[in-house]
Amino acid sequence: MSIRRFVGRSSKIAYPNSGVLTCSLRGTDLWILTVILAIGMQACAVRQPVVLPVEPDFAGCAGFFRDMDVRVDEFGVADAAAARIEGFPGLRIDRFLASFAGADLTADAYAAWLERLRGLDETARLKEWRNLPAAAKSALRAPAAQEAGETISACGRILTQPLSNASDQRARLLSNIQPPDAYSTWQRIFGLYFLSRWAIVDGVRQLHNEMRAPFLAARQQPAEGRLIRYEPPASPSIHAAEVAQILAQSAANPLGIPEPSPAQLEQLFSAYAPGWVVDTVSDDDRIGTVGLNADGEAQVDPQNPSVYRLASHTRFGSQVLLQLNYLIWFPARPATGLLDIYAGRFDGLIWRVTLRMDGSPLAYESIHACGCYYQIFPGQGFEVVQPLDGSEPVLAPVSILARQPGERLLVKVAAGNHFINGIATAMPATDAKPYGWLDYDALRSLPMADGGYRSMFDEDGLVAGSERPERFLLWPMGVPSPGAMRQWGTHAIAFLGKRHFDDPWLLEKLLRPLWE
Repeated sequence: MSIRRFVGRSSKIAYPNSGVLTCSLRGTDLWILTVILAIGMQACAVRQPVVLPVEPDFAGCAGFFRDMDVRVDEFGVADAAAARIEGFPGLRIDRFLASFAGADLTADAYAAWLERLRGLDETARLKEWRNLPAAAKSALRAPAAQEAGETISACGRILTQPLSNASDQRARLLSNIQPPDAYSTWQRIFGLYFLSRWAIVDGVRQLHNEMRAPFLAARQQPAEGRLIRYEPPASPSIHAAEVAQILAQSAANPLGIPEPSPAQLEQLFSAYAPGWVVDTVSDDDRIGTVGLNADGEAQVDPQNPSVYRLASHTRFGSQVLLQLNYLIWFPARPATGLLDIYAGRFDGLIWRVTLRMDGSPLAYESIHACGCYYQIFPGQGFEVVQPLDGSEPVLAPVSILARQPGERLLVKVAAGNHFINGIATAMPATDAKPYGWLDYDALRSLPMADGGYRSMFDEDGLVAGSERPERFLLWPMGVPSPGAMRQWGTHAIAFLGKRHFDDPWLLEKLLRPLWE
């Protein structure tokens, strides 16, 4: 039910705590008609008659979402983690869920998949609503007398319901599922990618040799500064058998997606959390917490070390596997000279652990938050298979063997460029600096000093102010603003060919069991 309006020869105005005022516009004498018109117009201008139903309807919801999207785009607060689906307000898609679109889903599996598309939209839309300026929110007319969060959730379900059973709607939806692409086609066309890519081949090889060298060295290189070891809060240990049980039970759903409870995820994140050993020359090498300054700009506080956590999923063979992502932020990558094209504000490092259903790690991976410097460390029993399609080679410095009980994996990080230059295992240290846990989603809506909210990322998923001079050289490779920090779901991780960090088939393409 939409806003009720009364129009015609008689207008009714609903006032709070009063009856209904009727503005009669009848009369035969001109002066009487004029007076009554003037009085009536003044009375009718006091307040528009707005009568909202308790529950929204389909038309009201569609209009509300359409108007909200217009406002979101107008104010540049769109969330880039998942893409809108053309013609289907209330649904969004990411690469993982897009991988199910071509499958022969049962009715239950399709319903579960549809609910996950709706969940992506609801999560993003709630962030977008909170990040809208107050004036933009007040200009939006809600379709029901509910709080914004309740309205967004209810409207998403109302708009999705007709898609559950109608075969024609299902076919139309599936035909509109296009995995989002983090590469720019026009950049590659105008940058003559088919020619310019050859100038990058040797640079990639040199970079891989530089990053591999510390792992091959007979002796560890001396630190440039002070080595600071960061460790997570103490937590009870958990055995692989317990992990396997959690994964098996949580995957008992129509899509077979492991989805542990919040308490179980807490256990898993703690169990596989790395310690960080950072060579620290300046505050730019200190792990920090992201916040907004008085001007609403993102910054990293190096006095408050935090690790941001995000759960994701991948496909491997016939199984869906859980991935644990750990992200740390540094204030900057400092310049090493006047012409350091890779230096700039902000530097982030992501460490990802993919768990097999038996609780053992399939692989460990790492990228910087720009999507650069992808590395893979196979788990025990697996090896890397280099791509044969002419795309960028994969850097795989070493395999990581199983830890002993009580040991924690240590990720060693270089000063300045924050490259990973070593992997070790060790028992917890009493002199380690503790870090705190934060949810990655917090970065999508950070509090401002004036009471508002703003995402760390812009509508393209980039962190404003993190641009690097390298973008003027590498733009023909098709990566928007190469070197800039970016949001989950927008990480292009290769200049040669196309490769995404959240590609659900990435590990399926790159890993092979040793027993084959």
